Amino acid sequence: MFKSNGEKALLGVGLVTVIFLGLVLVLGIGQQAPADSTFLQEAIHQYFERMPDDSYRISPPVLKTLLEGSKDTLYIIDIRDEKDYKVKHIEGAVHIPFKDVGKKLNTLPKDKLIIVYCYTGQNGGQVTALLNLAGFRVKSLSGGWNNGWLPAFGQEKTPEAPASCS
Repeated sequence: MFKSNGEKALLGVGLVTVIFLGLVLVLGIGQQAPADSTFLQEAIHQYFERMPDDSYRISPPVLKTLLEGSKDTLYIIDIRDEKDYKVKHIEGAVHIPFKDVGKKLNTLPKDKLIIVYCYTGQNGGQVTALLNLAGFRVKSLSGGWNNGWLPAFGQEKTPEAPASCS
């Protein structure tokens, strides 16, 4: 069923996230929720403990500045559809479709800041959270490709691009 340890790890991280969100929804947001799982408690603690002061997002202008100066310290992942990646993408970005990220965990660098982007930032934020839980240093591009990168540099959305992440 799972072809690599990376897929198993991503599934585990995803399950932890789903369990956490389920507890929040079932027990009420803001209420104290007894969490019996030591694994869940530790994963949540590590997630928030490692959260940088500037959160897990990066603005398009800050990313552009980093690309101009220290692009060797970055690893950029475009999780949009392949056809859209082929039309245009951030220079140096690697295409890993959203559904394939778990299969590629063992190829991701631990020594670089990983930047993830999708169309609007929604799925990019999900991948960012899961990869951070898995021990990577990751930020999501604010607004993604359509609502972040393109408008920041005076470009319009391409008509064929989806309105949201897929």
